[in-house]
Amino acid sequence: MAILTIDQGQTKTIALLLSQDGKILGVGKAPGASHFKVGLARASQAMQEAAKNALSDGNLETDAITEVWGGIAAANWPEEIAMLREELRRAFCVEKAVVLNDCVIALRAGTDSDDAIVLCTGSGMNSAVFAGGKLAFVYNNYIDIYDQGSEGLGARAFRAAFESHMHCGKKTTLEKRLMDHFEIHDMDRLMLAFYRNQLPRPLKEVAQIVFEEAAHNESAALEILYSFGKSISQYVIGAVRRFQMDPSRFRVILSGGVFKNENPLLYETVCSQIHRAYANIRIEQSFYEPIIGAALMALDERGPKTDEAHERLKKEAQRLRLVRY
Repeated sequence: MAILTIDQGQTKTIALLLSQDGKILGVGKAPGASHFKVGLARASQAMQEAAKNALSDGNLETDAITEVWGGIAAANWPEEIAMLREELRRAFCVEKAVVLNDCVIALRAGTDSDDAIVLCTGSGMNSAVFAGGKLAFVYNNYIDIYDQGSEGLGARAFRAAFESHMHCGKKTTLEKRLMDHFEIHDMDRLMLAFYRNQLPRPLKEVAQIVFEEAAHNESAALEILYSFGKSISQYVIGAVRRFQMDPSRFRVILSGGVFKNENPLLYETVCSQIHRAYANIRIEQSFYEPIIGAALMALDERGPKTDEAHERLKKEAQRLRLVRY
């Protein structure tokens, strides 16, 4: 009998099969999807494909699945969570299906602490808070469009390029880089495609351009990384105030692909801004991939976080390289 855990983001979908004693039985992958952007049917198809691949990896049949834990992108509002929960029940013929926002499993993957927050910055961005061992808050739609992970960095790059073109801001190489990347060499047409969400390539790809230009000390790119880091750090500072957390016991977890970049400016900006408000907060990069957070949460229901099943799972995760670095 196996617990199925799923991590679905816009970039990839990962499924993991887990025994109740913490052994990983199989892992499968599929393309990313978001029910909010591509519809429930396509998102469910990707989850089922990842689960099928995990079953094949573990030489198991579908009826081996007894329950499902899903960390799913854009699981924001109660009606969305209910819809996704019912879809998981239907797709995998189980009674128990738990649906969480994917940033929640990213937080659990990063820490065993009962008091913590995650800044999860992948294609988009979200943040969740644990307080007193319980999920206290998920920022969801309170995240500003310019803070939305790779897409937020892309939007900031477009703003800098437009200001450069109009001579309202510093001239920047991002102007030419964006026109070349999207193969639209007229700024008016490029601006229209951006605002109509009709870009010929994903907006999130622009984040890599920003990091590349920053590596050459391009001032606008450096400013984008700095302003982005300064902005997202406020979600942490606000959470400490709102939930009256003890900063010395509070953990900040950084997760998502944006924080994997080698350029130190974003990480250092986030740390410095948070430490300007609370010098004794501990900030850590998540060691495990978010899918391990879903598995840990499934085990949390069965025993304390220090039991043998939890420790076995962590060792298995390292063996299978389900880690971020």
